[in-house]
Amino acid sequence: MKQVIQNEKYGTIEFTEGNLIGNRTISINGELLSKKSNKKFQMNDGTIVEVKGGVFTGIKLQINNDEIKLSNSLTWYEIAILIAGFVFLMVWSNSVALCSIIPMIGGAIGGALYALSAVLGFSFSSKQKSPLIKIAISLCSVVVGLAICTLLGVLLVMAIA
Repeated sequence: MKQVIQNEKYGTIEFTEGNLIGNRTISINGELLSKKSNKKFQMNDGTIVEVKGGVFTGIKLQINNDEIKLSNSLTWYEIAILIAGFVFLMVWSNSVALCSIIPMIGGAIGGALYALSAVLGFSFSSKQKSPLIKIAISLCSVVVGLAICTLLGVLLVMAIA
C-alpha cells in the first residue's frame, strides 16, 4: 500500500507498507525517515514520527502533537458483510444435508481459509473511498473465501469417493 498525501504543515508525506509482512517506509518532502522500529521513525532533525492504528482502525501518523490521517477505518457494513459470509460458511459446512448438496470444508481449515480472504478484503477495501467499491470488494472477498472452501470440499469428496 502506498499513500501520498499533502499536508499544509509538513508538505508531501509518502507512506509505503507491504501488504503481507508490513515493511514500512515514510518520506516527508523527499526525505526518507530512518526506521527505529516498525512503528517509530526519526526525521533528520530528531523528531519522532509514530505510526498508529492499522487496517481495521485506519492508519495515522503522530508527529509531535499533530495527527495525520493516512487511511480510513473499516465501516460497519464491511464488517457485517464479512461476518455474514463467515456465519454462512459455518452453518453450511456443519449441516450434513447442505453438504450433501454442495460439499464445503469448514471447521478450523475452512475458517482459516475464509479469514485469509476476509483479511485481504479488509486491506483492499480500506484503501477505497467510495462505499460502493468498498461493498463490492467485501462481497468479492466473501465469494472468494466461500469458493475456496467449496472447491476444497468438492476435492475432498472426490478424493474419498
